[in-house]
Amino acid sequence: MSEELTASTRVEKRRWYRTWIHRSVGVGCIGFFFATAVWMFTEDPLALYAGLGVYWLGCLGMGLGYWASPVSLSDEFEKQLQWDATQLSSTVIVVAVIVGIPADTVLSVTGTYTAPAAIRGAIWGYLLLVLLFGASHWYVKRTYE
Repeated sequence: MSEELTASTRVEKRRWYRTWIHRSVGVGCIGFFFATAVWMFTEDPLALYAGLGVYWLGCLGMGLGYWASPVSLSDEFEKQLQWDATQLSSTVIVVAVIVGIPADTVLSVTGTYTAPAAIRGAIWGYLLLVLLFGASHWYVKRTYE
């Protein structure tokens, strides 16, 4: 019976801290976007400073939630979901890089099509992301060897 109470207590603590973290992030982001909307109408930089302060308080609340939590905030199912989402995202990004960079280069050089700067920047940003992942993977692998 005590194991059952311990397991249920762990689940309740996990839920409570995850709720705290999600609310902190939500309040920070909503506060920043609201302040940005106010700034667009008033053009008062104080609104942006206030929004940035609320955003950073939300980030601080998130960090405190992770730091103060006495239990792991993710279980095996959530870790599997994160793994599957990471694999899918990585595949999409790598395909975008493999197809996008050569296509952008060939189409630009031949004068057939010039991609907008935002698309070109996104594709090259994805390449930097792939290179960063490769370097991180190499470093972590060397750490465990």
